[in-house]
Order: sequence, then C-alpha cells, then structure tokens
Amino acid sequence: MRQVRRVGIAAAVAALALCALVLLGGCVNTSTSSSPLTPQIAPPTIHEAGVLRAGVDLSYPPFGGVQDSRQAGLDIDVASALAGRLGLKVKIVDVKASDLATALADDRIDVGLSAPFSADLLSRASIAGTYISDGPALFSTATSLSVTPTSAVGALDGVKIGAQQDSAAYWLLAEDRGTGGVASFPTLREALAALVRGDVAAVGGDALVGAYMARDYPSVHYAGALALAHPLGIAVSADNTRLGDAIRTTLDSMAADGVLETIRATWVGGLPKLPLASEDTSPVPSASEDTSTMPSSQTVTP
Repeated sequence: MRQVRRVGIAAAVAALALCALVLLGGCVNTSTSSSPLTPQIAPPTIHEAGVLRAGVDLSYPPFGGVQDSRQAGLDIDVASALAGRLGLKVKIVDVKASDLATALADDRIDVGLSAPFSADLLSRASIAGTYISDGPALFSTATSLSVTPTSAVGALDGVKIGAQQDSAAYWLLAEDRGTGGVASFPTLREALAALVRGDVAAVGGDALVGAYMARDYPSVHYAGALALAHPLGIAVSADNTRLGDAIRTTLDSMAADGVLETIRATWVGGLPKLPLASEDTSPVPSASEDTSTMPSSQTVTP
C-alpha cells in the first residue's frame, strides 16, 4: 500500500480491505494516486535512489510470507505505506529479526521491520519508531475464560493448557505449572486445532500470530494477555540519523491518520489493544522467538 497525502486515507483503507480479501495476492506497492512519486530522501540517506529496502522475515506470518512468489504481510504493508509517504518504491528483503542489525551494518537494507528492543540490536542500531506491540496471550473456545497478566496464574488453575513448544508462552506457563502441566505442540496452528477438538481448554501463544490463525477457527477467541506486551519498531543504522528522523515523523503521521490501525486490523481483526508497560524500552525477546518450531516453509494463508 502506498499513500502520500492525508486525502488518500479512504483509498488506503479500500486498498487494505482488498488485501484482506485476497491476502495471497499481497499488498505491496499498491498506489493510492496516479501521480509520480517525489522522493523526500535520497542517497546517501538510502542506498538506492527512489527505493526503500525493508528487511522483513518472510517466513513468519502474519508479519511476512510468500505464496506463489507473491509477498504479503503486516510488515510488508507497513513498509509499503512508509515508503509511499516518503515518495519511494519499496523493496522487501528477507531478513529475520535476529539478523536485522547485521543486515543494516552490511548495507543490505535501509530499514528493518519487527525490530525488538533487544540489547544486541540496540548496541548496533537504532529504533526509529514503533508501530505495533506483541506478546504472549491466551486463546480459548470458552467465553467464560479470561485472564490478565496479573490474574493468569489463579484463573488457569485446573485448566488443561496447550502451547507451541519452546515458545515464550510455553515457558511462561511452564514456569508456574511445570513442563508436565503444559501440553506442547510443534506449531501454534496444531495447538489451536487441538483446542477446537477439545483436547485442551486453552492455548498460549503469540498474540498477533494467534489472532491471525484464529480466523481459521471461528470458535477460538482471544482470552487475554499472559504478560505485558513489548513494542516492535523499525530499525535503522545507528549513524543514519536523517533516515531515523524521517521514519519517526512518517510513522507519527501514519498513526495519526489511522493507517497503522487499519493495517493491524487487516491482519489480526478485532484483537484488542494489548496491555503494554507505559515505558517499555528494556531488552525483550526477538519477535521471531516463537518461530523456532514453525515450519520454515509456512506461507501466508487466510
């Protein structure tokens, strides 16, 4: 999706709605205007004139994925909208969140999406701004089951719970219940399928990934956060302050215009805002932590 002016919001929303209907077709470079782009930044602030190279993990739906050579995902939509507002085309480069600092240092990308506030990344790059938050959450088919980060332990007493093996949610639950008290599954999708079958009463998993997958299971709903969420941002080289300033200003305008919320809703539906510490800038796990046991060939599927 590309949008340059405020008056293009309706067109941007329409473009994103179209992507919601044809997710496999992607939403990259969708223009909201027939006018030629006017770049607002140029080399050496970016590597290639007229192009913003954005690092996105293309093996981690809903943030990024590939189907039939087409790219689609939440991070791709954010990068496309960001590039459009800067008067640039977007080029998506496949980079895992844990490798963003290296990709920036090697000049393979101009910006990195889903950047965590991790000590490793912050020692080698800068976060220009944040656009979404994520964290471990609970999903259930029982409407009576509801948790918060401070009530999860007591509320889940006696409840049979499943989770993706070795995910952040799995270890959070296992810390209280022991590993024997959490049924582990190779993927979050398999855990949700077990929930629908009635093999478990609740499933712990990444909030955004779970909400995206839950669209395939109408009886599954978000039952609350297991811990405070952490922000994900856009990383730039530490010494590229001009690009960092441009990204920060553009993200602010995208938030004010409702574009970021529209993109979020496109991919995770009505998932409520996740509880977030008021000033959460401490090191946090990588956004791709839960992918260690997700099949690397998993693609964006509706």
